[in-house]
Amino acid sequence: MTIGELLVLYEQNHLLNLKDWRGASRRLARYIAPWTSIALGEFTRMQVIQWHQEIGRTRGFTGANQAVQQLHAMYAKAQDWELYDGKNPADRIKKFPKHSRARFIQANEMPVVLQALSKERPQVETFVVCLLLTGCRVGELRAAKWTDLDLERGLWHKPTTKNGRSHTVPLAAVLIQRLQQLPHHTAWVFPSHPNGIYACRAGQWSRTAVRYLWERLRRRMGLPDVRIHDLRRTAASWLAINGSNLPVIQQVLNHRSLSSTQVYARLSVAPVRLALDDLAERMLRPGPVVEFGKPNRDEIIVNDKTTTHNSVSEPGQEWPG
Repeated sequence: MTIGELLVLYEQNHLLNLKDWRGASRRLARYIAPWTSIALGEFTRMQVIQWHQEIGRTRGFTGANQAVQQLHAMYAKAQDWELYDGKNPADRIKKFPKHSRARFIQANEMPVVLQALSKERPQVETFVVCLLLTGCRVGELRAAKWTDLDLERGLWHKPTTKNGRSHTVPLAAVLIQRLQQLPHHTAWVFPSHPNGIYACRAGQWSRTAVRYLWERLRRRMGLPDVRIHDLRRTAASWLAINGSNLPVIQQVLNHRSLSSTQVYARLSVAPVRLALDDLAERMLRPGPVVEFGKPNRDEIIVNDKTTTHNSVSEPGQEWPG
């Protein structure tokens, strides 16, 4: 059996079971398809290592690691289906190190972002504001339909999400107002060709259109290093900085486990700052100087009782003791 034959079976019988099946399908076409003519047993471990390194140089470390994981999964499924009993050439391939991205829009950058958005069409402005105020994924917003929105109660019901379950997120009042002002020409909240120049077809914005839109926006903002996914991180980061607890942020981002949200814990410095400011105020507050080993204000301990005396005894008066 060749890799190409396995690829067909994999797409027909397993691909739709994956949470991110669309992304997996794109990775299969981009990275695995060039090897379709090779027999499963002929793909060597050294070829996989060289292939992984080449993708890392040309496509980036994340894409290279994902390609190896996809190849490993295909071979594992072939073994499960008893179509192949050899070794998995993608087994124990050393992955590129994964660095957590921490970029989000800072407080001094937000006015620039909002000013740039104010010059856009209402659909574009609302799209980006929705990403900022809900922390949703771009794909979730592209797929949003009017039937998913309950604007009277201020709720957005997402039927399916990346982690395979539905998710409901509250909408801020300002976002509800913006959404109410958008046209309802199609079932999608953000349909294709929303500017009215072309006939409005039933469909959602394409990935290419959104990518082009964001490239133009970030050049106008003067923030070339900010990716559109960083808007999701911006929502979570601002929540953390302003003291929201991790379970709340987890609910907003729709993470399956709290461990995925732990990265934002280090941003919650506001409560720590308040505590340290209070410590400094109490610790460095001006007060009376007390010399250690000497009684303060002539406090004399007599028979386990403290008695305060003047510094100079009155005539005829003796010190106790």
